[in-house]
Amino acid sequence: MFSGETLKIIHVLSVCLFLGNVVVSGTWAALAERTRNYEVIAFSNRLVLITDALFTFTGSLLVVGTGHIMGQRYGGAANQSWIAWSYALLGISGAIWAVVLVPIQLRQRKILKRDKAITAEYLKLSKIWQIAGAIATIVPLPILYLMITKGA
Repeated sequence: MFSGETLKIIHVLSVCLFLGNVVVSGTWAALAERTRNYEVIAFSNRLVLITDALFTFTGSLLVVGTGHIMGQRYGGAANQSWIAWSYALLGISGAIWAVVLVPIQLRQRKILKRDKAITAEYLKLSKIWQIAGAIATIVPLPILYLMITKGA
């Protein structure tokens, strides 16, 4: 369907969308929370949820899809440890996102709507979100090395 070069371009752009949004969202949320201003934090929380759906989720789907197609040229994960490691690392990051980060963001959203203030409960969740988010951001970074060097 796509040429090898087109597929590679889509893959790299997807990586940029995924990693770029992950890094920017965490930074943006942390800076918003430093203000302790309800309006700024509520705005940040709302937009992080939206941009996660648009860029992180979409980027990750495109990364996996294009990566899987291109990986078949190398024999796939069964024949290349760098592909298997890439799947594992992205899977760990995705699991943290789905099981920890998104549920916390949704709980924070409810707290913000309910209390119309930054509460101790919100700030406690924020600390967990920042730590888990940092881990979810760092875990896929070695994939860049693996992708470029092919595990050499």
